Amino acid sequence: MIRVVLLDIDGVLTDGKVIVDSTGKEYKRMDFRDVDAVYALRGAGIKVGLVTGEDTPMAKYFQKRFKPDYFYSGCKKKLAAVEEVIALSGAAPDEICYMGDGRLDLPVFRSLQCTAAPSNAIREVRDLAKYKLSFAGGDGCVMELAEKILALNGASSGK
Repeated sequence: MIRVVLLDIDGVLTDGKVIVDSTGKEYKRMDFRDVDAVYALRGAGIKVGLVTGEDTPMAKYFQKRFKPDYFYSGCKKKLAAVEEVIALSGAAPDEICYMGDGRLDLPVFRSLQCTAAPSNAIREVRDLAKYKLSFAGGDGCVMELAEKILALNGASSGK
């Protein structure tokens, strides 16, 4: 049973691309299926956390929008954040699922049993992932993972 799902932001909740306008303002894309998936997980009693290497207004936007149970921004040592979530949540390491897409995620992938990678994650991450998802970051991968976790836990996504 999975009790906690931890997600990277850039490359997982977003497509990992940035549009910058002439004033320097950044824009990122996300898929509303993934937004719904976060709420479906929480509705099933699964705690959700965000662990991102970025410390930007966009990261704060995701914190405000999702009100995650755990939030780490500017986090370059993601394994330390995951270990803290284990301690705070009381969940065993095998009750936590982590989804990431890049190099900063590799230490977490090497330490947890339940990991997931979007279809456009770097090769090293995909090679280590338990769930190699068919959807890309920012394009439904969180929804795809949520459906797997909810089925594993015997819950329904409501779809």
